[in-house]
Amino acid sequence: MAGLDVKGLFQTECFCGSRKGCCASRGSPCSIAGRSEDISARVRRHRSLGSSSGLKLGQKKAVCSDSCNYTKSARAPQRPEARARPLPALPSLLSRAARGRLAPQRPVPPAQAARAGNMALSRGLRCCQRAFAWLPVLIIALVVLWSYYAYVCELCLVTLSNPVEKVAYLLIFHVLFVLFVWTYWKSIFTLPVQPGKKYHMSYADKERYENEERPEVQRQILADIARKLPVYTRTGNGGIRFCDRCQLIKPDRCHHCSVCAICVLKMDHHCPWVNNCIGFSNYKFFLLFLAYSLLYCLYIAATVFKYFIKYCTGELTNGRSKFHVLFLLFVAVMFFVSLMFLFGYHCWLVSRNRSTLEAFSAPVFQNGPDKNGFNLGFVKNLQQVFGEEKKLWLLPIASSQGDGHFFPMRALCEAQNPLLANEEQWEDDGIDEEPHDSTEASSLAIERET
Repeated sequence: MAGLDVKGLFQTECFCGSRKGCCASRGSPCSIAGRSEDISARVRRHRSLGSSSGLKLGQKKAVCSDSCNYTKSARAPQRPEARARPLPALPSLLSRAARGRLAPQRPVPPAQAARAGNMALSRGLRCCQRAFAWLPVLIIALVVLWSYYAYVCELCLVTLSNPVEKVAYLLIFHVLFVLFVWTYWKSIFTLPVQPGKKYHMSYADKERYENEERPEVQRQILADIARKLPVYTRTGNGGIRFCDRCQLIKPDRCHHCSVCAICVLKMDHHCPWVNNCIGFSNYKFFLLFLAYSLLYCLYIAATVFKYFIKYCTGELTNGRSKFHVLFLLFVAVMFFVSLMFLFGYHCWLVSRNRSTLEAFSAPVFQNGPDKNGFNLGFVKNLQQVFGEEKKLWLLPIASSQGDGHFFPMRALCEAQNPLLANEEQWEDDGIDEEPHDSTEASSLAIERET
């Protein structure tokens, strides 16, 4: 008992309603009938008195939480909540205090409780949203697994009777199946690349930018920071492209994804069928995924169609395989038609070296918007996505040019462009519009020098 902190022990409300507690909470011994008692005597008195219900609140004399007689003063107001809250037994208080765990219990404000509830609800909704985001991927995976079973087991092993035809069908099918699954896997699990550290604002620049209330001064701060970076695209009003959420200056062709909540280099779009952002790191994989899925569906439809006719004419007997063959043809044709338009659109974008976002909204340079600002010609545009080594073009292996932060532009010459410094002068052989005049090209060149 001698080692107890008497002041910390009785920092609770008394039976009399005093928030300050009894005399023991002020660190002085309790005075009962003009004499002093130590804490052991008060513990024994507490046990002997019990609840001391003979005295009521509001009287001059009341029993405090430390079981001493406390004379209420006029400045100690009664608290209604003190009467409603039962005080824990003193022995339990002593044991908790001996372990150093006693803490004052305070009511939680309603506003704080509401905020905590809203935060818990938002976290739950985000978890549900992340879980439902994988639903399209799960649907595609189930359809692909069923197509594998229907083609290999029901068509090749059950329906086909020619062994040579079986081997040829299975060999070509598995090659396309492996390439299709490989590219789909890379499209899903290749993380989008975010801008480097040099595009993030320093702590001093961030403080200076946030503390400044004048918009023109904020634009000047961003312009001073962007002058050190290879950034040439602007906003619609000519300002520096800045992301308030990520607190960084956006590189050229970089955009913020509201689903992934990050800035993605050369962002094309967020695809729900792969549950991932399509950008610089996985755009090649996405194109190959579209190409191989198109070939996969075309091959299945072409090889199954003959047996579909045989089932319809009655040459083959009806059975379990008939349902799989008929439904396999229907699914393959349906996916082939939808993928054909999507793949054709992205092939057109690659030939113009544009992204989906740039096709809807042309990139803005210092001299204004230019939808062909990154168009280098058909061959150079293909190399921007697939790389210079043609043997890697059809494999889902990273081979795109650059690092996603800087992209060559039409108006920059070889000496000013690090990606084209060791190559021959290119020509605009893939542009179907009139080229810019010399004044427009020189303005961008001057901008690069400054």
